[in-house]
Amino acid sequence: MELRPLDDSHYELIRSLEEQDDVWEFVGPLLLPQEGNHLFAIVEGLSTLGIGGLVRSQALGADEFELLCALKSEVQQRGLALRACELVLAWAFETAKLERVISSIDDDNEGARSVAAKLGMKPLATGAPNRTVYVRYRDEARNR
Repeated sequence: MELRPLDDSHYELIRSLEEQDDVWEFVGPLLLPQEGNHLFAIVEGLSTLGIGGLVRSQALGADEFELLCALKSEVQQRGLALRACELVLAWAFETAKLERVISSIDDDNEGARSVAAKLGMKPLATGAPNRTVYVRYRDEARNR
């Protein structure tokens, strides 16, 4: 599995993910390329599985980067989200040199909360109603 920079050739991928109820419900329009976001196509072999990256977030009231991974429904439940998120976090800490990455997760999204725990993210604060903000620090990445 690898990350490739998201570009105009991934328009259909973005459109198909936005039409998935699970993606739209929990991610919303964050998949749209915007200034300051770092989005990648998640690719395995010749297959494009989804989108991952870091998006600007105000979840804690400050300018932060939030982890995002959205996979096509046909490849979910195979551990691929965890692998994709590990790649994004490695990029965040090793290439972008971020000190921390957050993830604002809906309390009803058990899958995302499970992935966050497996990534070593810890609950930090309650965000918007029914959401919890999880965090992972760069120095924790070195100690894993």
